[in-house]
Formats: sequence, structure tokens, C-alpha cells
Amino acid sequence: MNGSRYSKALKGAFTGLTFTGGWLGADLLLPEPWGDYLLFGALAVVNVMAGWWIGKLSEEREQRLADGAADAHTMDRPNATTVEAEA
Repeated sequence: MNGSRYSKALKGAFTGLTFTGGWLGADLLLPEPWGDYLLFGALAVVNVMAGWWIGKLSEEREQRLADGAADAHTMDRPNATTVEAEA
């Protein structure tokens, strides 16, 4: 389990370093005033998309946990139709 967590952390760190290098490379290649405007606009769009994606994943995870908790509570109690059928 720990190996999986560390490999995911390393993959995330590598992805972050790659994106940072890409932004710095784009900053060096683009002409001065217009390059900054384009770069900061692109950074804003990418950050919004990443934030939306992280929020979506977080919401899905919370939903799965809530569904799992609901299933665990309903599994402990007999169903109303099961009780009637047994009686």
C-alpha cells in the first residue's frame, strides 16, 4: 500500500516539474510583453481546469464514501419486505 502511495506522489511531483519547465520554456520563447499576457492567460485556464478536475474527483470520492456508509447501515438492518416474508 505504501509503495503505491509513494509512486503516486513521485508521479505527481514529476508531472508538476514537467509543467513548470514547460511554463518557463514558454516564457523564454515568447516575445516580452505579449508572451507574458499569453502565458498568464494560459496559466489561468490550466489552473481553473485543474481545480475543477480536483473538485470533481473530491466530490466523487465523497459520494462513494457516503454510498458505502449508507450501504453499511442498511446491511445491518433487515429489509421491511424480508421481515414480513419471515413472519
